[in-house]
Amino acid sequence: MTSYRVVRRKYADLSGDGARLYGGRCNPPGIAAVYSSENIALAVLEVLVHVDKAEMPSDYVVMAIRFAGRRVRRGRRAELSGLGQLTAGRFRESHFHQPVLRVPSVIVPREYNYVLLPDAQGFEAEVAWIEPLDFDRRLFSFLAG
Repeated sequence: MTSYRVVRRKYADLSGDGARLYGGRCNPPGIAAVYSSENIALAVLEVLVHVDKAEMPSDYVVMAIRFAGRRVRRGRRAELSGLGQLTAGRFRESHFHQPVLRVPSVIVPREYNYVLLPDAQGFEAEVAWIEPLDFDRRLFSFLAG
């Protein structure tokens, strides 16, 4: 399978260190996680909800990430509420048997994001390609207005 991540160039890797430090919607602090999306457009939307609209980012890239589809745990919205609030130990006990979680997007609930867990047993993923992403200026004039 392939998923896509839109991120600042300096974070274009599969370490999951930012999520390990701060936690996220689907991982508590202490658990490395790489958030990606099933398509580039969704990955862009997931970033735009967090970007300062007054400043158009210039150092973003899009990454294509390949991973084994048979190693994906498909989560439902009800299962995901509270994952980020678990302790790292409880998260490992309940969610480390699959190295990739497929989760519904909050922004577009019929589409999916993937949470890759690089420290989970059986994790196999690779960066297929990385290329610069130039955001269309119209996105920022629309969002600011």
